[in-house]
Amino acid sequence: MELDFWAEAKLPGSPAVVRVAPEKLLKFTEEVSEAGMTAKMEVENVQKLIDDERHEARFTTYSSAPLRFQRYLKNEEFEKALMSYSKKYDHVEYTVIGKSYEGRDIIGVHITKGKNKPIIFFECGIHAREWVAHATCLYIIDQLATMYEKDETIKRLVDEYEWRIHPVVNPDGYVYSHTSDRMWRKTRSVNKKSPFCPGADANRNFDVGPFCGVGTSNRPCAGTYCGESPFSEPESRAIKNAVEAAKGRISFYFSLHNFGLMWMFPYAYTDEDAPNHKDLLTIAERGAEAIRKATGTEYTVGPIEKTIYPVTGSSVDWAYEKAGVTKSFALELQPRMRSFDVGKGFMLPAKYILPTAQETWLGIRAAIGSP
Repeated sequence: MELDFWAEAKLPGSPAVVRVAPEKLLKFTEEVSEAGMTAKMEVENVQKLIDDERHEARFTTYSSAPLRFQRYLKNEEFEKALMSYSKKYDHVEYTVIGKSYEGRDIIGVHITKGKNKPIIFFECGIHAREWVAHATCLYIIDQLATMYEKDETIKRLVDEYEWRIHPVVNPDGYVYSHTSDRMWRKTRSVNKKSPFCPGADANRNFDVGPFCGVGTSNRPCAGTYCGESPFSEPESRAIKNAVEAAKGRISFYFSLHNFGLMWMFPYAYTDEDAPNHKDLLTIAERGAEAIRKATGTEYTVGPIEKTIYPVTGSSVDWAYEKAGVTKSFALELQPRMRSFDVGKGFMLPAKYILPTAQETWLGIRAAIGSP
């Protein structure tokens, strides 16, 4: 039975969160019971949550910040926003790192003063349905653009680093999650062997660890389908090319996701500790502690394999092991893993966009050493 896991069990006996279609519910509960497990209904009608989210979006108007963060923007609105920043601020440059399968630009910005500075690289929204990750990256862009002349810490961050931020690295999937299937995760490439099951999980498509190994699927219809080959997806290739074009200058790599409140680092594909595990742990704990002190939000910190689940082909492992970015991190943002009172998994209400983005930005600043 193909299921949509919103959160997998970390250890035997620990809970998982899974979305089950109504026509599969009886069979699912029977199989769970036969396996000696129990199931509890957390959300009875996911479609109602999607409908409520769409209704809320109709009554919020796109405008300048902070109104920009009062609803989830569409792909073309991200493009307009980034172009607007680049026209208004001379330290912001609009960039395109590649084309998606359906021909959309994979957009970003370079934010810096001067040349040849160490780079802080962000890829956001590799999983289409994780909308608050896209919005958080836009907030970071907004802060670096608009606050340069007003905030000494931000001025120093822009003067010392070059920020390369890509808020929608899977634009086809993101558009599809707005127009057709809110729960869509993958890209939208067409698989010749299985044309009725489009897309691959771009975060399982990087050339690191055994290809299509643990935490992935070789079935095209699965949400974690690894793709036909490493970098078969234009979106993962675009990230690869952008990282390699930096020619060893990337100091920090951040991959933003939701949900679960986890600040993680390599490895994902093995239970071995990374060579600089202690340094990675120190940086992650510094960021998580800054968030906890400011907002009370508590992040779980640790290697990806031990903190969420083992997986091969992830962007963070690739950046770390193949591209040599020794400070690479994956963040799972709000809501917390079982916070069905505040946010329904990937469908975090729009009123939480700004608080989520603000606390994430606070943690990232602390992590890189500039609280």
